[in-house]
Formats: sequence, C-alpha cells, structure tokens
Amino acid sequence: MAYNRCIGTRYCANNCPFKVRRFNWADYMGADSFPNNRDQKIVGRLDSVVEQMNDDLTRMVLNPDVVVRSRGVMEKCSFCVQKLQAAKLDAKKENRMLKDGDAKTACQLACSADAIVFGNVHDKDSQINKVRNENQQRTFLVLDQLHVLPNITYLTKVRNVEENPYKNWNDEHHEEEHNTEEHKTEADKPEEANH
Repeated sequence: MAYNRCIGTRYCANNCPFKVRRFNWADYMGADSFPNNRDQKIVGRLDSVVEQMNDDLTRMVLNPDVVVRSRGVMEKCSFCVQKLQAAKLDAKKENRMLKDGDAKTACQLACSADAIVFGNVHDKDSQINKVRNENQQRTFLVLDQLHVLPNITYLTKVRNVEENPYKNWNDEHHEEEHNTEEHKTEADKPEEANH
C-alpha cells in the first residue's frame, strides 16, 4: 500500500481476492484536532478523544516506527515491516543469517497461545517448517487452486477429505431408488401370476 497516494476509493478492497484490505475510518493521529486543519462544519462535533491527541504526552503512545495513516485511506497488514527490517539489519551487522525469534510481528507478540508462527521458510530447521511438516493434513493455503503462491499457511480442521463430498450420498441414493424399483417389480410379479 502506498498510503501517501491512496485517496480511499475502496476499489482495491472490492477487488482484493484475499479480502485483507480495510478502510480506515478512525483518526488515530488526531489530524482534525489541529486548529488549521479543522472543517468549520464539524468543530462542534469533534470527539473529546480527538482533542486529547494534541497533548504532547498523549502523542507519545504513537509508535514512531509505524506509519500512522490518516483517516480515509485503505490499509492492509504489512507483517510489521519495520520490525523485519530492524531484525535484518541487526543480523547483517553481526554477519549472520536471520534466526527464529529475531523478528516477531505484533500479532505474534500479542497472541498468548503462541498460535502464530513467523519465520524463514527457506531454513529447514525453522519452527515454521516444522509446523508445516507436522501438520500436512491440516495445512490450508488461501486461493492455492489459482496458483497465487501464498506465503501464509493456515492450520484448519479438515472436515472433508474426499474429492466429492456427495459421492457416498449419491451412491446410497441410487441404491435406494434401485431397491425400490426391484421391490415394486417383485410385488407386481405375484399379482400377474394370480391373474
């Protein structure tokens, strides 16, 4: 996403096959709180939280490593690119490859169940490769049938392991119809014999 070029038409969200783009309705920066940036029509309707964003102490909650987008642009997850770049630079300074645990995304740090694994798939000993190899039956890639080569692997409970979920139902249904026809034929034969 090029946030400085986005004008918020939401066309990309409409056409995103993965449905990961979201429209930013919130004003995290408090841009409306600046006196020279206020629309005179909404001055009386500003939220008190927006007014507090002008305070220097309150502005310290904003992370300087993360670009805070203004209201009216499309957003999508960047996998905490600032953390990835910092980890890559540290590894480069130490003249080594990036290891597991060097870079952790915000969602990975916030997840108390350690359900999110992030790592280098090219490293055969990485945790992400172990998870993928141990759960091959549960691995799910979004839109993999379109060969978009996604890097995100989901683990899901596989409920349908057959190619055709209605295969057995169709066979049973045809057998029931066939048995019913045979039963009618056998029932009709004695009556014909009696006539």
